[in-house]
Amino acid sequence: MKDVILIFGGESISEGIKLDLWSRIRGKNVWSINYAFKTFDFLPSAEIWVDISFFKKNMEALQKLYLAGVPCHAKKHQVYAGINEINTYETTRNPQEMDKKLYIGRMGLSGFFALSLAIRQGYENIWMLGNDFGSKTNKTHYYQDDIKVDSTGIGHPELYRNNGQVKEEVRDWEYFLQYQKNIINVSMKSSIECFPKISYLEFFKKINEN
Repeated sequence: MKDVILIFGGESISEGIKLDLWSRIRGKNVWSINYAFKTFDFLPSAEIWVDISFFKKNMEALQKLYLAGVPCHAKKHQVYAGINEINTYETTRNPQEMDKKLYIGRMGLSGFFALSLAIRQGYENIWMLGNDFGSKTNKTHYYQDDIKVDSTGIGHPELYRNNGQVKEEVRDWEYFLQYQKNIINVSMKSSIECFPKISYLEFFKKINEN
């Protein structure tokens, strides 16, 4: 089976880390989204981002990843013109254009970009870890207390909620189901309800079967 593990930044990954997550997925096809790679004790199979600010703040670290053989994928931007080390893609916030461009949802999120890319590359099983789509507490990302991160989303659960309720944009994830049915959300805490949710113990069992 052609599998890929997408590492988002959601706080729920803390549960997996307590169960020795990194050693259990080392050697598998693991994609880092944004800052996740800084928490690994191994190199990711790919590094993914959307925001140009992330690139500017992490140029040296991203260059090291590339030199170590890690493919880098980003939303197309004029800043990358002439930088052959970065694979860039046209994106859209319009689900009607998903056949032609990578879909990033109405909020323009890196997680949407990563999932779109995984589907385009033909993965049969897509495991999403830490795709919580917000948090009920100020602990929004699993790494926010451990590494220095310069991001407007860290510690701001209100970006995904209105008056305590999950934003309507959470439904944008549903558009992926027309292209790929086997997307598994390894986050029982996730606000995203359109994909099957499984625990970390179930996840470890299933990836060892493949």
